[in-house]
Formats: sequence, C-alpha cells, structure tokens
Amino acid sequence: MRRSMAIALTVISLIFLAVAGSSPLPAAGPRNLVVFFEFLDNANGVEDAVEFIFNKMLGPSDQLIIQSPARVYGFSAKTLSRPKAELIAMMQEKLRGDISRAGQNYKQVIKDLEIAVRNLEDFLVGEYAGSGGVPETRDMTELFTPYRMGLANLGQLRMVNDKTLRQLSAAFRGQKGENHIIVLFEREFRPVPRREALNVLADMPKFAFLANELFLTGDTKEPFDIAALIEYYKQVPLAQHFIYVTSKSTSSSGNLLESSNDMYSAFSKLAEATGGVCKTIAEPTAGLQAIMKAWKEAK
Repeated sequence: MRRSMAIALTVISLIFLAVAGSSPLPAAGPRNLVVFFEFLDNANGVEDAVEFIFNKMLGPSDQLIIQSPARVYGFSAKTLSRPKAELIAMMQEKLRGDISRAGQNYKQVIKDLEIAVRNLEDFLVGEYAGSGGVPETRDMTELFTPYRMGLANLGQLRMVNDKTLRQLSAAFRGQKGENHIIVLFEREFRPVPRREALNVLADMPKFAFLANELFLTGDTKEPFDIAALIEYYKQVPLAQHFIYVTSKSTSSSGNLLESSNDMYSAFSKLAEATGGVCKTIAEPTAGLQAIMKAWKEAK
C-alpha cells in the first residue's frame, strides 16, 4: 500500500504453514489473523491497539501475523505462550521503530509538496497581493512542476500491487478455522495552497482547470481491480476488515486535502463484499472492538 502492504506476502504464507505444521490446530474455533498497521505516526493509537490484540482478540488456538510498515512478524504457538505483557512490549517497540523508519520517505515527499505550495503561494499572493491584477504575463508552468513531481513520488509510495494481494489470499488456503485480514489504515492528507492563492488561480483561465485538478480533487481512481480481488477472497474464504483511522496529528501543516479517498473506496468495498467490518473511527482500538462485536454476533 502506501509504504509496505505488499512487501512480504510470500513470507506470510510460509509463516502460516510453519505455525500450522508445528502445532496442529483444533478442528473448530481458531482464527487466522493478519493485521496490517498502515500508520505514519506511532502516537495515533498504535500501542493501545497492540495491547488490545494480545489481551482481548486472540484466543488460545488462534494464529497471528502482524504486518508493520516495514516487515512481517509471525507468532507461533510457542511464542504466544509467553507472558502477554512481554509480547505487547516487544511488538510496541518493533512497530515504533518500523513506523518511524518506513515513514521517512513518505514524510519527505510531503515536505517537498509543502515547499512547492509555499513557492506558489509566495508568487500568487505575496508578490501580487494588492496589485489589482492577475500575473498573466509570466509563464507559471514551472511553478506547478515540483508539485506534480511530488504527487508522482507519492503515487509510487502508495502503489498497491493486486497480484501480491491475491497471493495473500493463497496464504490462508488449507488453514483450519476462520480467516481474517484486518487493515488499520491512518487517513492521509497532502498540502494544498491556501484559499487566497486558489482564488487568484480561479481567475486565471490558463491555470484554473489545472489548479482544480491538482489542489481541489482527491485521487478517485481505485488502486486495484476490486471485483477480481473479491472473487479471490471469496474462494478462500476470508473476511477483509478495514478500519479507517482519523488520526489526531499529521506530518504536514497549513491547508490540507484528504488524499486517501481511493484507498477508502477500494478497501471498504472489499470489506462489504467479504462480510468484513468497515469503520471510520478516531482510535484503532475502537475499530478492533467493532470487529470483535461482529464476531460475537455471528455466533
């Protein structure tokens, strides 16, 4: 996904096979869980979510894999038999480091976009404030180029490979019990010019359409073939849960545009089609609670 969702899906498959082979599961009741932490900031409820998973969600026969923004962590039955406080502290520390390191490139791109926005604002609002006219005489194309480059770099970091998502479904085949993927996704924002600059651009026929495209419209193109992936998931079968976390803090300042509408659209449809839970919520733990409630109601 935006940094890592597909980095190690073959590893996930091997982990499930190893766990199943080392400790045969009972015929009924176990859940096979893969939990993705797609966060940019560890402060936004990550550590509470880890504590909830180990203390509340996991049953004695369940299998667990946690995907951080950087790597995969598999928990064998032997590992899960260790004291929960020890497992929680270990996983919190791992996620803290992984989120910090993996988010560096993403945050740098956001900073590049902020610089591009400030330069455009300085030209439109600073240099021409109070002039009574619109700066039509200068070719402003070069002022948009850094922002376009930043968006392209951001797109690379957020790319979803649907082939690897299909491989993920194969990791569950042959497993006893229920199969669940839980994606905890922190809402994304990107910097855009403030209203004064956008008003100037709106009065410039040459750039009004471009400004609307770059600064007022989020990416609505879904990042993978949803219908095909739904069919793969139904064949396993597995339930895809999507928790869209409205974070307390962001890595940017100034005017912001929500930029994860594409991810929300795609993964919410997956959740609906596979019988999963889809929640927009302030804290990831509240989303995990909603998933547990759905499990209880399904019994």
